[in-house]
Amino acid sequence: MRTITDISVMIAGRAGDGVLFTGNVLAKILKKEGWEIVTYRDFPSNIRGEATNYTIRASQRKIYGRSDSIDVLLAFDCDAIIRHLPSLAEGSIILCEGADLARYVTPADKGIVYHQFPIKQLAREWFGSEIFKNMIVLGALCHIMDLETTIVHEIIRDAFLERKGANIVKKNLQAVKLGCEQAEKIVEPEEKHSLEKRISSKKLLISGDEAIAIGALAAGCRFFAAYPICPASEIWQWLAKVFPRYNGLVVQTEDEIAAINMALGASYAGARAMTSTSGPGASLMMEGFSLAGMTEIPLVIVHVQRVGPSTGLPTKSEQADLNMWVYGAQGDFPRIVLSPGTVEECFTFTIKAFNLAEKYQLPVVLLTEQDYGQNLRTTERFSLSKIKVDRGKLLTQDELLKIDEYKRYRYTRDGISPRALPSMINGLHMVESNEHNEKGYREEDSRNRNRMMEKRMIKLRTARKELIAPRLWGESEAETGIIGFGSTFGPIQEAMDQLRGRGLKTKYLQIRTLWPFPTQEVEEFITGCRRVFVVENNYSGQLSSLIKGQVIGCPEIKPILNYSSQTFRPREITAEIEKGT
Repeated sequence: MRTITDISVMIAGRAGDGVLFTGNVLAKILKKEGWEIVTYRDFPSNIRGEATNYTIRASQRKIYGRSDSIDVLLAFDCDAIIRHLPSLAEGSIILCEGADLARYVTPADKGIVYHQFPIKQLAREWFGSEIFKNMIVLGALCHIMDLETTIVHEIIRDAFLERKGANIVKKNLQAVKLGCEQAEKIVEPEEKHSLEKRISSKKLLISGDEAIAIGALAAGCRFFAAYPICPASEIWQWLAKVFPRYNGLVVQTEDEIAAINMALGASYAGARAMTSTSGPGASLMMEGFSLAGMTEIPLVIVHVQRVGPSTGLPTKSEQADLNMWVYGAQGDFPRIVLSPGTVEECFTFTIKAFNLAEKYQLPVVLLTEQDYGQNLRTTERFSLSKIKVDRGKLLTQDELLKIDEYKRYRYTRDGISPRALPSMINGLHMVESNEHNEKGYREEDSRNRNRMMEKRMIKLRTARKELIAPRLWGESEAETGIIGFGSTFGPIQEAMDQLRGRGLKTKYLQIRTLWPFPTQEVEEFITGCRRVFVVENNYSGQLSSLIKGQVIGCPEIKPILNYSSQTFRPREITAEIEKGT
């Protein structure tokens, strides 16, 4: 029997097998046991029948992404073994419905052990329904990893007692016990992956979408409009449950055109407002995005990226919509694009987005990905004590009464004009999508156009001192540099650890504000390296192109690209860097 400090468990089968539910429960168990958790959901966009899997990684150290290999595979069908065989670690253990195929495809030289474990048959024989197979699986996994079943009992009671009643809870607990007993009969002590005992964790186990929703609530957002679209729907699902307690309103719109325009209307009326979307929906929002730029109405847009183009792969992660928000919509207007790299940053960047939007009266995009949006990670509890709400030049009624002639779009040195809300006395003004003068009335004079364009665009220069700067990781004297944004943060961190173990020092620049681009910081980083690799989840190297366009005389940078339906594994980054050095 071995003692484990870092483990990856995969539950694999077909959509409809309850794989995602079982994985979520196991993640909660391990979190309560005191482990750092990262989950990886690989599921289809249909409801039933296609291959799906859920990986739960648990570690004693802080982790940010999935590992290179799988240690325990619980397969509801033998096809799952064929699909995931290359990812199985040496000495891993497989439990599968049928053993014959497993015996045929499992290479003996990796020391993999496998056992036939008739999950569905046990469920039918003991409980008369296959629905209990997931609890049998949990019991088996608890035995393999030496987990306390009392924690399982607690989670099951929380999940089922109120909704299903005591009898269902009792049967589920019996199924867990049965799974544990059956696994004990077939799994040898030396085959177990026993986890070292930990102190119960008080950390949160949440997704990036949930962290964004919590951040919006903490920032004072009280209006949210969105059309349900994967992988951003969890944001409004969380807010829909919680907002009513805080006088907030969630509106499920008929499409994304309505969503962004309703959010703009709410913001114009004085509410802190937000909308969320993904690829196809973002395309529909571009006209409203441009309207926010012309009217200088604050707005926060959350874009959780998925694989495109068009409908693409709705449940898979990608980073191919960067250009959309940096260059998208008609005309030139100021916008800010933020990119969180951790669940903690999903929370803090959302709060920052609202302050930037209101202070500089422009749209702010929080650009994240399905990997962070829908997968779970452990994080420290969020601190609310240091949150500050900055509404910028939002006038009070007393301030407005002291103004001789209110001009909504008054020319100012910092580009930010005083903002009054509808119905305020002495604050009458026009807001429209045409170019306008200081009072908001349509004006086509070229001198006015120049002044208005310059007034709006100077905001970005004014805002630079408050933007979230890139963060430097690794060894400052290293000659090999890595640049990335968003959810590549985790695999890059682990790749750096692997390279350090092989004698290669690296440093990593995490870009956290994508626009306005942090040209100076990136230029200094690149010039301090002999070679630079840019890691991103897209085909065309959008971040690489952005760097080349913003850094004058940019030396050669080497893109490391992944445009498959899977996110990076650390070894893939490590291999490319070793090849290029």
